[in-house]
Amino acid sequence: MDTMTGTLGDTVRTTSSDETVSETVIAAVADAKEVSPLDLDPLYESIDPDALDQLFDHTGAGSSITQLSFEMADCEVHVRGNGEVTVTPAPAASDGVDRVISLE
Repeated sequence: MDTMTGTLGDTVRTTSSDETVSETVIAAVADAKEVSPLDLDPLYESIDPDALDQLFDHTGAGSSITQLSFEMADCEVHVRGNGEVTVTPAPAASDGVDRVISLE
């Protein structure tokens, strides 16, 4: 699994054949925050990991969702239908919104 830094300090990872999308999200957020995955709050506090994996499971019937965005560990996470996960650290100031999830 490769991790790269994109524009504006984004961390970009692509899900490999031997891992789930939720595992890729955790690894990408940990890379972006420069911490161990064990130091992060559990993914289920931001989004249901099983549902996330099912939405982007390419072995099943498929889904019409092309992108999912949510917040985790003060980062904005974008998951694309091709398995690409982009993590952007959120600005330091909080506007009081806990989580935003959007489906496209």
